[in-house]
Amino acid sequence: MRVRYPIWVKIFAGSLLPAVVLIAAALLYHQDLDSLGRSAGQILSQNYKSIKAAKQSRKTIEETRNLMLEQMSRGLQPALGVPETLARIEAPLNMCKANITEVGERELIERVMADFNRYQITLPFFAEATPEIWHTPLFSELLKNSATLIRRLDELVELNEAAMERSDRETQLLAARAQRRGALLFTMAIIAMLALSFLLSYRIAKPVMALARLLSAAKEGSGAYPRFEVRSRDEVGFLTEAFNRLLRRLEHHDHYRDDILATEKEKVRRAEEAKGKFIADISHQLKTPMTSLAMSVSLLHERGEELESGKRARLLETAREDCLRLSALINELVDVSRLEAMARPRPKETIEVSQLVRESIAPLLKQAEEKQIRLEIDLPPGLPPITIDSFRFPWVITNLVGNALRHTEKGGSVSVKVRKRGSRFYFECTDTGSGIEPRYLPHIFDRYTQFSERGKRGTIGLGLAIVKDVIEHHNGDIHVESHLGKGTRFIFWIPNP
Repeated sequence: MRVRYPIWVKIFAGSLLPAVVLIAAALLYHQDLDSLGRSAGQILSQNYKSIKAAKQSRKTIEETRNLMLEQMSRGLQPALGVPETLARIEAPLNMCKANITEVGERELIERVMADFNRYQITLPFFAEATPEIWHTPLFSELLKNSATLIRRLDELVELNEAAMERSDRETQLLAARAQRRGALLFTMAIIAMLALSFLLSYRIAKPVMALARLLSAAKEGSGAYPRFEVRSRDEVGFLTEAFNRLLRRLEHHDHYRDDILATEKEKVRRAEEAKGKFIADISHQLKTPMTSLAMSVSLLHERGEELESGKRARLLETAREDCLRLSALINELVDVSRLEAMARPRPKETIEVSQLVRESIAPLLKQAEEKQIRLEIDLPPGLPPITIDSFRFPWVITNLVGNALRHTEKGGSVSVKVRKRGSRFYFECTDTGSGIEPRYLPHIFDRYTQFSERGKRGTIGLGLAIVKDVIEHHNGDIHVESHLGKGTRFIFWIPNP
């Protein structure tokens, strides 16, 4: 669906009026602020500088006069730094002369400079004079010049202070005018924005609320979802069309989910049937060797001394084979309990890889020695520790190596290799045994799957199902490569967080 009248265009068009009002208010405010700035600049950068400079010169003149009066009262010889004193007076006066802004200030500055010229003509006589100079008309003239210069500087300060007061009044008037204008304009802008916001909100919210009410009536998983009528060509209409597509996908998903559930139920049913068949078969297979074993043991117990040595040996061999078959069948039942326990989560811990591998195959060393099978471990140095379920994961290695030993003839070899690649640990269990028929390979990790070799060599199905579950609980994966008469290799990996 193509959006012809976007909501943002409607909002933008409705916002033009308050935007114009705000721009006008901003322009007027800019003018008022510019006037305020000029007034404040006059106060700060012009008048205040003149006042400060005049007061600085006045202070220096007063300090010099007071010092001379003190020296005269004590009958001391004049001690003045005349050049430094004159420089301290003249520099601020030059600043006042360069910063003339008010009417009549120029004439006043000229009179100040004339008084200063008379002052600086008289002052040097006191640089290296004797105490008698205090009683001469020259000192009286210096005091008169000092008083005149101080009075002129006071007049200059008063002139600039009056100008500052006028500027301050003008600034207050400008500020009040700007405040009135701003209040009026912003009030108009706020009223316009509130009215437009209400209208736009109502126009936009009305179809959205209608859509929300229709959506709230739809129930997930019902399999039948409503279809909404598209009434506008803006984003709300686009959203309505998107919800229609979503509801269609939900409907398809519900059908797909029902199919998945039906498939899973069928798988569970077949698994339960396989489990029942497996248990019935195990029970039957337990009965046969138990009967044979009981007969052999009974004959040996009752007539053992009367039987020939060859027959006794055959009976013992039969009993031994029955014991081995019973052991394999009992291991099958133990594997069933292990498989059911896989769903219960267990904590993980971090251990060394070499410790993990060696402890896992330790129970199989005697079996490998009895069958004269070479058991090799390939662990490169520097492998980091691995984080695993230390109760279940070692059984993976034990089961794979045990299967390899069981299917490898005397003089063969079984190897376990571990490698670290990126963030994964890769394990390989390779044997030189009889291998697995290709028709069995796709099903060796299935639960309760039986093969013809079971009666002869034990299980190759349920234990591997447990192996796969343990590896998947560690977020890993496993696959197998096998060739009849050449051997089998299991490769699995787990991440190391």
